Amino acid sequence: MHGRWLLPVLVFGLVMVLAGTVFLVWRTYPFIFSRAYVLRIATGPLAGEGGKFVTAFRRELAAAHPRVRVEVVSTPSIAASALALKNGEADVAVARRDDPNAAEGRSIFVLRKLAAVVLVPAQSSAESVADLAGERIGVITRDSAVDPLARALLGFYGVDDKRVVQLAPADLAAALQRKQVHAVVVVGPVGPGPIADAVQVFRKVTRKPPTFLDLGEADAIAARFPVYESIDIAQGAFGGAPAAPADDISTVGAALLLVARPSLSNYAAGELTRLLLATKTDIAATVPEAGQLAAPSTDRDVVLPAHPGTIAYLNGDTPDLLDETMNYVYYASMFTGAFGAMAAWASSLRNRRQIRTLRARIERLPTLLSEARTPGAASLDDTERELDDLADWFVERFVADEISAEVFNSATMRMTHIRELIRRRRAAEMAASTPAPAADAPAAAAPAAAASATDMLSAAVTR
Repeated sequence: MHGRWLLPVLVFGLVMVLAGTVFLVWRTYPFIFSRAYVLRIATGPLAGEGGKFVTAFRRELAAAHPRVRVEVVSTPSIAASALALKNGEADVAVARRDDPNAAEGRSIFVLRKLAAVVLVPAQSSAESVADLAGERIGVITRDSAVDPLARALLGFYGVDDKRVVQLAPADLAAALQRKQVHAVVVVGPVGPGPIADAVQVFRKVTRKPPTFLDLGEADAIAARFPVYESIDIAQGAFGGAPAAPADDISTVGAALLLVARPSLSNYAAGELTRLLLATKTDIAATVPEAGQLAAPSTDRDVVLPAHPGTIAYLNGDTPDLLDETMNYVYYASMFTGAFGAMAAWASSLRNRRQIRTLRARIERLPTLLSEARTPGAASLDDTERELDDLADWFVERFVADEISAEVFNSATMRMTHIRELIRRRRAAEMAASTPAPAADAPAAAAPAAAASATDMLSAAVTR
């Protein structure tokens, strides 16, 4: 029974291996089976950070008609975009480097840098964060939570949570007028955004731009929190006359990245990187923030390292679709070869077992023949039952195509001969046990009749 199903199982397994290979190629390189490869990019509100860029990038791609196309997956926030990437709802997402949900991703491109700045009124005597010890510090928040970058900065300087006041952007002016806070921490890009808006509020309320506190410990903060980095803000980055900041300052920041799932093919990642670099100038014409676009670091020991396909493209080793496809074909052929070798070994083992079993059955036929010929050697009923079992076994194996027609016919002929001997032996024994027909026959005739019956049985068995 096992032998009957072994070959179909092996064939089914081989078909499943081939089907799995085709499915893997389709999942990794769907554009092989279609005219274009659609990438799902998750981003926050289209008017927010990353949203404008993704919209402009999609528009440029639509005009160029490349093989890689973009499908925007809109989410409520940047954090939700990272979660969509983690849950497999997107292939690429706009996410911050310090977002835990993006920790397993791979960087494709740096969209912009987000900085954390500490602002104090121009008339304040504070020159460093250390001078704000014991003072109330406001933190601009867009929701109910303090930005992780601001929390890390305040934690580094040991600011007590009780001294932190969360402020909505609309509440900053009132807090400054009432002197509810002595400093404000704002997280945003270097350019239009929350920091620029806060600077304008300071100008309006105090008639002067705020003082940007230089974080001399920026490198130490980045060393303690590897998801952040030390960045420099140039003099006048947020406006001039008078300049804000008045001098170049150092602070800490987080990168806003285009992050891909690790399983994204090297070809797709490299092609996406190429398209981003090719359309950067055109996008910057409509979205000024795109001027901060930059390729990610090719170092492999950073948080959220670059995708291998991106690294290959930046290093001049453009991923080749044919090479990657041949790699999968090579691996599939290796697996198929190993599977075939195992199947051949299993088939050989099965054949050896069948040969041993067949030899044992055939070797029983001479024994049964001897039992059928020799009077009193064994019970004819037992011999005939074993012969029936052998006949059934040979028929089953012949129907299952496990023995050849030549072997089956030879065994059948021998079993037929044995049955004929058994039939003759039964007939001879029956004749020997039949009483003499004449009761008044001379007594001398009895020995002659017995001898005649014995000779008949011997002749039948001998035949």
